[in-house]
Amino acid sequence: MIGVLPLAGLCALAEPAAGADFGQPLPGLAAPAPRADMVEFATNWYVRGDIAYAQETFPNIVPFAFGSSPSVLNTFSAGVGGGYKVNNWFRTDLILDYRSRVHTAGLGAPGPCVIATLTDTCFFDTTIQRWDLLANGYLDLGTWDGFTPYLGAGAGTDWARIWQSNGFSTASNTHYRFAWSAMAGVAIAMTDHTQLDVGYRFLDLGTITGLSSATGTSVTQRVRANEVRAGLRYMID
Repeated sequence: MIGVLPLAGLCALAEPAAGADFGQPLPGLAAPAPRADMVEFATNWYVRGDIAYAQETFPNIVPFAFGSSPSVLNTFSAGVGGGYKVNNWFRTDLILDYRSRVHTAGLGAPGPCVIATLTDTCFFDTTIQRWDLLANGYLDLGTWDGFTPYLGAGAGTDWARIWQSNGFSTASNTHYRFAWSAMAGVAIAMTDHTQLDVGYRFLDLGTITGLSSATGTSVTQRVRANEVRAGLRYMID
């Protein structure tokens, strides 16, 4: 009986030690690493599509038939692009626009043409097909009840395919010009991921050379556009 008591005491002392070690990793095994939060690839990226109505200046090649002024032409454009929202105040995107074809024609004086008699006149024709690609940055000015006004600017390139005819021969060429823009508008939240974007954009598309519909001579002018735009932006995440 005397030998049993010391043995029971040793067992009582050993139980808390065993309890303290319960749940510890086995010797030689590392503790599991903490799990990193998953990051979605498309976070803050968006796609967009736009249409626009514009008044563009073609001072010397547009005939009176296009409107009250020979220097103003009504055109349309459609564009697609993608962008990234850096934060609630700044975003950037890249937009490719196709601009409606410009076609001018008219009867000119006989001087520029090689004709049979000096009493004949020549038919002059210019057709211009254009695209522009601009990288843009925007400053969002805060959101009130789903309305987010913004200011923006962009720079890129405009390229045009030009066909010219004087009634006897036709020539074509392609040119590239530096283009820039300034814009202002408002984005209206339609759903959690979709916004309606309505705004104004001024475009300087560089110079274009064509045949004057009045004289048949080659003229060069800078093309500027005042656009009213509307489109949709869709956040991918």
